[in-house]
Amino acid sequence: MNIKSGLSPVVLMLIIALLALGTTVQAQKKDKKKEDDKSLNDFELKERKAAFMDANKQKLLGNPEEAAELYRKAIKIDPKHDASMFELARIYQYQNRLDDAIVLVNDAIEINNNISWYYLLLSDLYKENREYEKVVDVFNRLIAKFPNKIEYRYELAHILTVLGEYKDAIECYEQIEDIIGISEEVSLKKRTLWTNLGKENKALNEIELLAEAYPGSIRYLQILAETYVKMGDYDKALATYTQVVELAPDDPYIHIALSDLYRQKGNDEKSYEELKIGFANPELDLDTKIQILVTYYSYDQIFNVKADQAMELAEILNRAHPGDSRTLSLYGDLLYKMARSEEALVIINQLLALDPGKYAAWEQKIFIENELGENEQVIKSCKETSELFPMQPVPYLMLGFAQSQQKNYNEAIDALETGAKLVVGNNLLLAQFYSTLGDTYNQKKNFEKSDENYEKALTLSPNDAFVLNNYSYYLSLRNSQLEKARTMAAKATELKPESASFMDTYGWVLYKLGEYEEAASWIKKSIDHPDKDSGTVLEHYGDALYKLGRKADALEFWKRARENGEGVSEYLEKKINDQKLYE
Repeated sequence: MNIKSGLSPVVLMLIIALLALGTTVQAQKKDKKKEDDKSLNDFELKERKAAFMDANKQKLLGNPEEAAELYRKAIKIDPKHDASMFELARIYQYQNRLDDAIVLVNDAIEINNNISWYYLLLSDLYKENREYEKVVDVFNRLIAKFPNKIEYRYELAHILTVLGEYKDAIECYEQIEDIIGISEEVSLKKRTLWTNLGKENKALNEIELLAEAYPGSIRYLQILAETYVKMGDYDKALATYTQVVELAPDDPYIHIALSDLYRQKGNDEKSYEELKIGFANPELDLDTKIQILVTYYSYDQIFNVKADQAMELAEILNRAHPGDSRTLSLYGDLLYKMARSEEALVIINQLLALDPGKYAAWEQKIFIENELGENEQVIKSCKETSELFPMQPVPYLMLGFAQSQQKNYNEAIDALETGAKLVVGNNLLLAQFYSTLGDTYNQKKNFEKSDENYEKALTLSPNDAFVLNNYSYYLSLRNSQLEKARTMAAKATELKPESASFMDTYGWVLYKLGEYEEAASWIKKSIDHPDKDSGTVLEHYGDALYKLGRKADALEFWKRARENGEGVSEYLEKKINDQKLYE
């Protein structure tokens, strides 16, 4: 068979026929216009044109009432002037005269049904009037009139979806596919509609067809795999994800998806291996990694089991994104949570060298240094923090505490009184300032100011066991308000029944009240507690035993107190040497 170039006679004749038809349609439009114009005499035609032009001018000038009057005049002159009807309907729409506007647009379409924006205005009017079934009818007419306008089919499908006519919407989308082929937008919309109809298999089929139509698309394979996961078909999901890995081994998200899949399959080992691969990829979004890692140590039930994994992931994260303040912050937090305070401090110092504007990191640095007993460094860090963030109260609290520990009582009081003035809307924090001031003033033997601040603290926080304990103990040392001290010490032991220190305080208050038997019982509870004995408690017990006439036992505990050496009184050596109680 010989193949010749050029168009066949049949095709050529068809093209000529179509061109002729198009020419005929245009001619018919012009003929109709001429026919309409011929129905008017020259004067009427001139008047109608002038009214229409003046109406347009008034509309542009922002005078809708004047424009509407002129459009009505044009229609009165020419009852078939569809353009004036359309423009007047738009003004009525603006004036919320929806029913009048609908009548006008329908009349305009009846006169001239070849103008798409007439239909579009009518559909908008029906929407505003909540006549959605009529909107569907308008778009069906539009599609019949303009079958190649895909956007009308999209709009119709959307309206049908809103009306809950899911099957009709699917049919509309299938018509779109017949014209443009399979596309992501249509396939995903059809999937949703099939899901709404409870047809999960048909919903899945839409994604399978989409992935099949675009075999090289990683995105569509991932959507397909996610769909398999949602349906619980983990084997097909794994097979699909494996295709993705083969096509794009460096895809930053695929290993996170695989990790989640293996977790759902119950294979925790493989899940963790995939997660490590994903974390090591610097192209994977850092926020995604942080969100995953936070779940590892934000929930105790996870952290208690997977603390080592959380730490390894944090280390991988830090290597994949070196010098990023977010990774350093997360890494430091995790080290601190795992009681690796010295290592955490190193990381936090790196973070602050990189970004000194992070107040939370400064606060954490201070807390860790305080925990490590580095009072000099706490003082230095608190001063630096207060210079950078002068309105933050916590650094002043920690500075006051550290200065008091260093016996710099005046400096401690200055810091605490300054910080207390900065506290707003936080009674617990303010109570902490007052209680620390109470401790500090007591060390200065300014007992009036000490009691005053303890009272302020208890007014704000009446169940603060530590304030109750300290206040009652210092009162007992001064033999002051002993009944009040008894009440506070008893309450402290109720609030913290496992505190050995609180047991000793209550026992010592009872000792000062002369209730030696009960005093010895409470102090003995403190000694028997698993916490390390202090010289203070051992000496207190020896004193109580002495009062009970058990002098040999008293001497034994005084000697044990001397060996311990912590917090013993100035009279201890004399007690031992003379085997006699001194107070």
